[in-house]
Amino acid sequence: MEEEFVIEDRVIGKYRGDQPGKLFLCVAGIHGNERTGIIALQRVFASLEEHKPSFAGRMIAVAGNLTAIEENTRYIDIDLNRIWNKEQIDEINKTEFEDLDCNEHREMKALMKQLDTFTFVDTPRNIVFVDLHNTSAAEGMFTFTFEGETNYEVASALHIPVITGLDKSLQGTAVEFFAKRGYCSLAFEGGPLGDPKSIDIHEAGIWMLLEASGCMAKDNIPNYESHKELMQSNTEDSPDVVDLIYVHNIKEEDNFKMNPGYRNFQRIEEGEVLGQDVNGDVKAPHAGYIMMPLYQKQGDEGFFITQDPQGN
Repeated sequence: MEEEFVIEDRVIGKYRGDQPGKLFLCVAGIHGNERTGIIALQRVFASLEEHKPSFAGRMIAVAGNLTAIEENTRYIDIDLNRIWNKEQIDEINKTEFEDLDCNEHREMKALMKQLDTFTFVDTPRNIVFVDLHNTSAAEGMFTFTFEGETNYEVASALHIPVITGLDKSLQGTAVEFFAKRGYCSLAFEGGPLGDPKSIDIHEAGIWMLLEASGCMAKDNIPNYESHKELMQSNTEDSPDVVDLIYVHNIKEEDNFKMNPGYRNFQRIEEGEVLGQDVNGDVKAPHAGYIMMPLYQKQGDEGFFITQDPQGN
């Protein structure tokens, strides 16, 4: 990565505007090896502090899994982005910190305490929640969000494909948890792991989302047209909106290995051999677009399949 990575605190940055507005709340590094969002947020806060543009509301960003970030690994014990359900969080919250044996349970307890200190003064409809991620595939960026006019309006401002149906196929994500709280909630997959260009993509996307959330006018966003062009240029051949229809869940003992060369939004056919596991070939159960093929050691999903609303 071109920029030196430094993070000293869970709070990446805070900025209060000169006008009332929404709380723009970002989390990066829920997966500890996905660092480009953290660096992009540091850039944005540095620019805000230097130029002091007119800004409506507040922007706050926090890091997710500090231990895993330090180790530059997806997670230590379990995936922090698969345990965001009310039952687990309630159990974690009522357990003393020193009695939690799992690293991600401790990270969850500390992270939720931090987030609650920032959000308790705002009504849910006044909060925009953005969760920044990377993929292990060589290319492709997209956003997950949920039904609702505000969700679609904000997510579409990124000028990248919008994926719906996450709540039907993948449970326990942060973005779904905060959507259920009533926030405008989206996850932003901003390019490949460790690629310096992914920092630029995440930064560009953050500025676009700040405009869409009503926090900033585009005239006050530095290099606005360049950011917009970067987002649009990376998705020229991608669909606008697609539905998530299948998640290939895996366990460590499956010894799943994805076949090389797949990229996000690559068309696949039903029955196509996508990888192998202990039982032999793993075939696509549906035709559609392949998403997030697994090309890293850690992960609970081998690949995702999406299909556009017309079934193409």
